[in-house]
Amino acid sequence: MPSLRLKGRKDLVRCPKCGYTFSITYSRAFACSGCSLASLSCDYVKCPKCGYEFLVD
Repeated sequence: MPSLRLKGRKDLVRCPKCGYTFSITYSRAFACSGCSLASLSCDYVKCPKCGYEFLVD
């Protein structure tokens, strides 16, 4: 499986479901705001556009 991180930008990822490109920081601040693990070193991110949660390598 190809990396979901964008080349040269370790803070940007592309959602595998809808293709939306977003910052991990933005996702953790808004889409993951209700999760108690959002401020910790969680390996998952949630797409702020479609809500799909996925593992980031």
